[in-house]
Amino acid sequence: MPEIILHAEPGVVMNWEDFQATKPPFSIALDGYVSGLTKYSSSGPFANFNHHEDVDRLATRSTCMQVFFSIILGLFDSFRKDGKRFAHVYVNDADQDVCLAYWLLKHPDETVSIKWEDPLSKFIVFEDFVDASAGAFPYDDSHEPDSLLKRQAWVFEPYTAARSERVLHAMTGPDLVQLIETIAGRITLFASSQGEKIELDTIPEIIGGGPGWKMIVETSIYARTSIYASGTGAFVGMRPRNDGNYTYVIGKMSPYVPFPLVKIYETLNEIENLDTAENQWGGSDIIGGSPRKTGSGLPPNDVEDIINKIIVEE
Repeated sequence: MPEIILHAEPGVVMNWEDFQATKPPFSIALDGYVSGLTKYSSSGPFANFNHHEDVDRLATRSTCMQVFFSIILGLFDSFRKDGKRFAHVYVNDADQDVCLAYWLLKHPDETVSIKWEDPLSKFIVFEDFVDASAGAFPYDDSHEPDSLLKRQAWVFEPYTAARSERVLHAMTGPDLVQLIETIAGRITLFASSQGEKIELDTIPEIIGGGPGWKMIVETSIYARTSIYASGTGAFVGMRPRNDGNYTYVIGKMSPYVPFPLVKIYETLNEIENLDTAENQWGGSDIIGGSPRKTGSGLPPNDVEDIINKIIVEE
């Protein structure tokens, strides 16, 4: 069995140079813990798997799919200590992409032996499509008796419940580790055809918006699918935090939708006086949001007004 040591540091974001300088050898960063492109250094070794910043989102595989490819192609030939597969894994969140990537790292033997007809192979591809497109990929089999969408929802229910209950941002490192391990256990059950399924909440609560976009209370990530299916190409998802701030997710269906995400990030950073890469508005060309650690102090009405002013000026 591999020795995979999980380190969860909520909201922490660092650059590649600092990661190599401050973390022990055999360290792997997942899904935005290290900002920037996927990288590997044999000095350590160190690895960063990410698909958020500085990428063409639609041309870049999700973190879990990058990890899957890397394991298949020999990741643990390098990440091996005293003849045993070994890694420190660093995360700052417990979302679907993180949890599946972590499970793959913990289960390299099962990963390399996956066949297309196995439930897990479809699960990985589905998560890749959904996460790489920020939930925009038009997949809905919820009407089918053995719905993959409903089974995926059950696997990740502990995470989506923490989001809807407004406790995710307040979780400590040990809390996140426990959450990720719980979901990893559900992935194991799913992989052995013992998983369950749940009904989906796909009805968004729309609280605002503007030309070509809607602002919603994002209690469920599946609400994005309804927004896109309705013909709206962009959205802002809002979740209140218990500290009085807000968590925002800003997304659009594809780079082809004229919704100026980068300009929005830049403007909101200027307004909130956020100038450090470790805690600011940002993301990719189709999905991003508020600072991971502190959230945003701007109420929804202000964010709505700012975005609509940017759209008019564009």
